Amino acid sequence: MNNTGKSKRLDALLEFYANDPKDSFVKYGIALEYIKNKEYLKAEEYFKLILTDDPNYIPAYLQYGQMKVGQNNPAEAKVLYRQGIEIAKKAGDKHAASEMEEFLNELE
Repeated sequence: MNNTGKSKRLDALLEFYANDPKDSFVKYGIALEYIKNKEYLKAEEYFKLILTDDPNYIPAYLQYGQMKVGQNNPAEAKVLYRQGIEIAKKAGDKHAASEMEEFLNELE
């Protein structure tokens, strides 16, 4: 951790983001780092950026949904999982769709 409380990995990802703010993979990595640091509002900010800029980025639905479950917000998690399942099916990603269906079924 540096003196601002951020990890070197997060610093590097934020630098990549500054150079290419449309890179969904970088934004996803930033969101996951913020989850690790328990900075959920910052993580949510990056998940929302991903889903706005690149709504077909399937992993974001899964991880964002899991974060919402961890925050005891199953209603929002269900919405994210349902959206993610629909997009995964359209993309032909059966594995991601079935994984999110399992998580959704656990909440219902």
